[in-house]
Amino acid sequence: MQKIFNKNSLYVHIPFCGSKCLFCSFAVSVGQGHRADDYIAALMREAQMHRGARLDTVYLGGGTPTFLSAVQLKHLMKFLRGHFVFEPDCEITIEANPDDINAEKSQCLSDLGIDRVSMGVQTFDDRYLKFLGRTHDAARARAAFECLRQAGFGNINADLMYGFPGQSEEELNNDARRLADLGSEHVSVYTLTVEPNSRFYARQMKLDDEEKLARHYALVTRVLEAAGLRPYEISNFARDGYQSRHNSRYWTGGDYIGLGMGAHSHAAGRRFWNEDKLLPYLERVNATGNAVAGEEILSLRQRLGERFVLGLRTNKGVDYAVVEDEIGCRLQEDVLRQVTDLVEEGFLETEGTMVRATLKGRLVLDEIASRLV
Repeated sequence: MQKIFNKNSLYVHIPFCGSKCLFCSFAVSVGQGHRADDYIAALMREAQMHRGARLDTVYLGGGTPTFLSAVQLKHLMKFLRGHFVFEPDCEITIEANPDDINAEKSQCLSDLGIDRVSMGVQTFDDRYLKFLGRTHDAARARAAFECLRQAGFGNINADLMYGFPGQSEEELNNDARRLADLGSEHVSVYTLTVEPNSRFYARQMKLDDEEKLARHYALVTRVLEAAGLRPYEISNFARDGYQSRHNSRYWTGGDYIGLGMGAHSHAAGRRFWNEDKLLPYLERVNATGNAVAGEEILSLRQRLGERFVLGLRTNKGVDYAVVEDEIGCRLQEDVLRQVTDLVEEGFLETEGTMVRATLKGRLVLDEIASRLV
């Protein structure tokens, strides 16, 4: 993989989990915590090719980064700060499991200069937490949130999931209100999906119909907006000034470095992805110094289509003339005709060359994307 030295976002994947949630299809390792030190050493070796890269966002995701001990987290963060150039206002996020967050761990994260925590709350209904295979309960999530506040964290994201089979509007309304009352600065909203490689998929679990899910998404939007959390991307709501800069890098086609098992990188129209199993990842890094398992060089037309569709995920939308000039490629006439059709159908709206999805369109964005790409 080429070296990347301009301003970037860095994603560091920590795959370890105490248990695997039933809906999870991510690159995770359960029962492998004894390999954490070896894994951190591999991350450090993999990072060598990017020495000196300037970073304005860092994201520790998983898996469960807070599965690591305080000593391991300190070791990793010290290395990252010494190896990369952190911009003065660098946004540093860590994903957290409520079970891992106590007063001591919260203070450790704060002392390490981490300024944003994304907590996997999912729901405040203990029945649904059990259904998902989560190990925490609602009381534990509230206690973890309070520990983070006591440690001085003023930028906390909470994940909210909906679309559980049989979930009523009243149940979801109560869930969304409980989360809004928590006072987090940012909320990420996801509908339950049944993905290959998840245990739900193996069980052939059936989900609610799209019409019901659309009503539930609209309900969540109303509750969160009333609490001062504005949608800025289809799945993300934030108070003013608390939008995720790291995730925004993905939606605007920026470059990012991915380190760790299953991580992806993007630079100058090229995509790279790493080995997504723990032992092959460790073996490849130790043998070659990198973990890249595959690479794709995107054509100009692919880059344009991707930027256009990703831009539609945001409330701002996308100015396709600006993107065309940046990439040096024009949208095809059949794509522009599809845009016109989608406007007439009420899924998109336009203002000059600016295109954005309506609320109706945001509810079926995947279908819109399939018509445009």
